[in-house]
Amino acid sequence: GGVIQATFAHQLTPSGLIEGKPVVVSKDPAEVIPFCDVIVMPLPSFSYFDVFTAMKPYLKDNAFICVTPGQGGVDWVAKQVFGTDMLKAKNITIFSTLPMPFNCRITEFGKHVGVQAFKPSYMVGTYPLEKSAEAVAVNVKLFGHGKSIGRVLCVTMLPSNPVLHPQRLYRLCKDWAPGKTLPENPLFYEQMDHESTDLMEIVSKELLAIASKLTELGCDVEVPFVKAYLDFVYPGHESVDTCELFRSEEGFKGFRCPFVELEGGGFEPNFKNRYFTEDIPLGLCVFKGLADLAGVETPMMDTVISWAQHYMEKEYVVGGRLAGKDAGETAAPQTFGITTVQQLH
Repeated sequence: GGVIQATFAHQLTPSGLIEGKPVVVSKDPAEVIPFCDVIVMPLPSFSYFDVFTAMKPYLKDNAFICVTPGQGGVDWVAKQVFGTDMLKAKNITIFSTLPMPFNCRITEFGKHVGVQAFKPSYMVGTYPLEKSAEAVAVNVKLFGHGKSIGRVLCVTMLPSNPVLHPQRLYRLCKDWAPGKTLPENPLFYEQMDHESTDLMEIVSKELLAIASKLTELGCDVEVPFVKAYLDFVYPGHESVDTCELFRSEEGFKGFRCPFVELEGGGFEPNFKNRYFTEDIPLGLCVFKGLADLAGVETPMMDTVISWAQHYMEKEYVVGGRLAGKDAGETAAPQTFGITTVQQLH
């Protein structure tokens, strides 16, 4: 009684059943946060504002807040909620770590998960930047590894889910329209095709161009190509292409596309799934906002965002710019009053 269980897949270390007994479980931050030296937030980007707001009155001095995947402008949200004066006065360190440590699925809520992947290596971005070594040391204690890649923006721009999910779905659904049905719900990764990974690589190259221009303008950002990033996260596939990596990696087994099965047969895309609601406004649109600041054209990103926003009933990109009526709902830097590259420093 009172234990939380995780069954790790046979190929992982550790493997098999792991049990842990929590000291306290509570939805009230007053019962938890005041006692925490390290807070781990494995949460989607849309939750940052509310979670930070709830914990703000209770943060200890010298606390570390680890956010994973930690994209979606988490440092900008933190500054908005806590204020830079409070963060400095209380010596709070915020760091993003990617990849997320585990690929897992809940088998019994609050009691048991099945763990399919436990990542061996992590990239860490830190605010304030001078606390990078301490943040990496905490990450190593938590997950066994950590490599500083600089500021949080460097993690924000890693070619993770926003480079993978929307492009795969665009490939599968670009010819779909309301009233049509899709014949099957394919495995998202194991049935990967080169057309999907070609789109991912085009978007990744656009991201590299944004990073290069930001660096040229004085904001140092180093971003890997999507295949190099995946090789870091899932070692052992260096000799194959991006498509084959997805097809063969054990950590990607068994995941279906975010499609809804229809009563009369067939499937249709679920545009309320997080692959859309998270990866478009809080992922690709962040990249687009950075591109606008840097003056970099991103035709493939524009195409995917424009396609998705139509079915999401949103307007983010208009005329090749992040200037639609719903742009303020994104986590782009402009939402936080950042209108120049210099303000990113």
